[in-house]
Amino acid sequence: MKKYFLLLITLALLSSSNAQDTIRVGNLVIVKPIQDSLSQRHYSSRIKREISYPKSKKFNNTDNRTSYFDWDFGFANYIDKTPMLLYAAIYPPMGNTAPYMNSNSLALNNLKSSNVNLWFVQQRVKLIKNFASLQYGVGFEMFNFRFEKNISFRDDIVGKIKYDDVQFSKNKLFVKYLTVPLKLNFNLTPGANKPLHASIGMSAGYLLKARNKQISIERGKEKYEGNFNLNNWRVASIGELGFGNFTLYGSYSHTNLFDDNQTILNMAPIAIGIKLSDL
Repeated sequence: MKKYFLLLITLALLSSSNAQDTIRVGNLVIVKPIQDSLSQRHYSSRIKREISYPKSKKFNNTDNRTSYFDWDFGFANYIDKTPMLLYAAIYPPMGNTAPYMNSNSLALNNLKSSNVNLWFVQQRVKLIKNFASLQYGVGFEMFNFRFEKNISFRDDIVGKIKYDDVQFSKNKLFVKYLTVPLKLNFNLTPGANKPLHASIGMSAGYLLKARNKQISIERGKEKYEGNFNLNNWRVASIGELGFGNFTLYGSYSHTNLFDDNQTILNMAPIAIGIKLSDL
């Protein structure tokens, strides 16, 4: 409002014959029109061209960033912490030829057991400029445990797990968690075009789905969903190491894959792979 008021005063001054040809009011420059019809027609446009305002500074948002729909792809396995004596006590041999549960019953095909994570949203907040930041998000952690043995998971049998009497060409347990990760990120080479960076943190997840998918000649393709005495919660340590846009990740579960109150099995899932993220 103040600038428009000054503009009116200036125009009044210019209307007098003794006024200068050009008057500057702050950042506003006004040129007095020449008293001819051609100049009169272009007077208003000349005023607009002469008006200038200070340029606003752009907000630097390189330290605080948000990324959507990032992916992790890796291999999965688990560490069997079940005491061997408990296998023999809970799952005794049923004759000389019948298979029975032991420390090798849940052995995995390492090359076909996978971990895939989908992070819906992740945010990074600066803590120490060019060195440290806090990162958090939410997404799905998904594990495919591919078994070497003919193990079946069913909610309608005692113990929820058994040695089956058919040969499976494909036999895997799929588990899916809704997970929230929290990490500290460190830029180990500040100022580099392709910095060396590392992250360490924890994640907490809740079991959303479990499924045993099997393929055999006798039964064809089958899928069984259930809880299978699995632990509803997952707490894990997570770490990352990267160079430029290439980042490796790893995770180690501090909680048992199975429910300690329902079974003697004690498996600690682990994963390692590559991240695809804009952060």
